[in-house]
Amino acid sequence: MDSKKRYFLASAGIGILAVVLLTASNIMGGQIQLNQRMLIQGIGVDAREDGVLVSVHISEPLEEGKTMLEQAEGDTVLSALDNLVQRTGKVPLYSHNLVVVFGEECARTGLDRYLDFFVRYYETRPSVSLFLAEGEAREIFEFQKEEQYLDDEILVRIGESGKENGWTVQTRVIDFVNQQYGEGSSPYLPQLSIQEDTLEATGTAVFKSDVYCGTLSPEESRVLLLLTKPLSGGQIVTELPEAGKITLSIRSGSSDIQSEIRDGAPFFTINASFALSVSSMEKGVTEEEPFLQTLSSQLEEEIRQQIEKVLQKTLQQLHTDPVGFGRLLMQQQTAWWKAHRENWEDWMEKAQFSIQTQAEVGRIETEFFPAG
Repeated sequence: MDSKKRYFLASAGIGILAVVLLTASNIMGGQIQLNQRMLIQGIGVDAREDGVLVSVHISEPLEEGKTMLEQAEGDTVLSALDNLVQRTGKVPLYSHNLVVVFGEECARTGLDRYLDFFVRYYETRPSVSLFLAEGEAREIFEFQKEEQYLDDEILVRIGESGKENGWTVQTRVIDFVNQQYGEGSSPYLPQLSIQEDTLEATGTAVFKSDVYCGTLSPEESRVLLLLTKPLSGGQIVTELPEAGKITLSIRSGSSDIQSEIRDGAPFFTINASFALSVSSMEKGVTEEEPFLQTLSSQLEEEIRQQIEKVLQKTLQQLHTDPVGFGRLLMQQQTAWWKAHRENWEDWMEKAQFSIQTQAEVGRIETEFFPAG
């Protein structure tokens, strides 16, 4: 056997032995005990003049249901979290994280620098729910009820509550990134606030690229949901002289949007439809059919006006496109898109719309009272 082959075999043997010893070391003495872990449930991020403040909810593994709060500052999100690790002496487990809440100042200066850690770091998950706080994120994480910090699963449920209330949007890390960097759309986040000792979703924060530019009210957020995904819950309140205030439950809601180019500019046709049930009325009515027809017509006009208002606010006032009309042009009007993709946002301000609405109100016999 020549010297080169002997050297190669010896080197390989040393390498294999090192791997075996390292593996044995990890098995015998390198395991991290549960009480040495920092089980992260939620992370809040606030901008500071010279860096960031992180507020972290940590699940106490030896005390079921107990949540701890730890806070630290650093130049970046990762360095702040590292400072937290050095102070506690525990190893963080980011894969358990459920939510990330950004403070308003982070969004006003641009979320990219704060979001980057949650996109790139290998332990973080793209399905984590994102929120924007009205004010600072630390206020959300410092909030206590009965001397207990908030269970972060409640935040997740708030993000998912649009299925019931018909207006709360849900955004994950991967959704925000796709909305921001995908062509023809703008990102948005559910907005949180503490109102009278209760944590609530208060609207939808809309962005131009990664910069926060305005908020949609709950009613405006319902329009955003209607134009982007099917509705299956929520209430609408209207009023008629013969019945007073009327509360209707949304059974379903959907929309169809088609694009075309007219005189060189984008033109969109929106068909929106609702199926609703009367939940309550202040006064009973004697004639059912005329009442339902009048109610349906009024709802159709109100919904049409709400859609028109949201389009004007987002596209013309805030110069953002959370609905994704630009993406629709990219998909349906490819030749026009190729010619105007560099300044598509400017064209959205010039776009024209035709809006048709249909409201079907189901009969509730017990709500009607016979004459006499």
